[in-house]
Amino acid sequence: MRTTLVLTVFLAALAVALCVVIVWARGESTVEKAGTVTLVGDSLNVGIEPYLADALPGWGIDAHDRVGRSTAEGVAELERLRGELGRVVVVSLGTNDADGSEPAFGRLVGRAIEIVGPNRCLVWATIVRAGAERTGFDEVLRRAVDDDLRLVEWARMVDEVPSLLAADAVHGTPAGYAQRARETADAVRACGTA
Repeated sequence: MRTTLVLTVFLAALAVALCVVIVWARGESTVEKAGTVTLVGDSLNVGIEPYLADALPGWGIDAHDRVGRSTAEGVAELERLRGELGRVVVVSLGTNDADGSEPAFGRLVGRAIEIVGPNRCLVWATIVRAGAERTGFDEVLRRAVDDDLRLVEWARMVDEVPSLLAADAVHGTPAGYAQRARETADAVRACGTA
């Protein structure tokens, strides 16, 4: 009789533990319900990483950013990640490209759009270098805008509030990166309405 009671208590405890694990596992999966974001970019994307999770609560964020990355290197990384990309892809590329390389940049933007494909949304930040908008590069981006490509207007933000730009005239201040992350989060959420 005592053995039966002990076995019954053990099985009841095991059932409760199993229920707790199942409930916990379901709670963990809620991160995926909001969406997933893949970051592929340069140091400006690195700068928003600490702020983006707060700006996108409930989203999974997978960062593949690298300081000094050119657009060609970034598009190669997109190609490498093609099967693993999130529903939204956030790109910051063009800052490290050579002056006069807008035609090559345009081809690479087109390639990035192809890689990301029509079932995902691509978010790309406009470009500032030496304290000024890289107008030719940003014109390429603006011509490519459609339902699957959205812009984060970093150049406009810096023009309106120059204190968002760090002393090196390329990177953001902490306040600049926080604002850029909020604008990026808005663009990511807007992708869900497309």
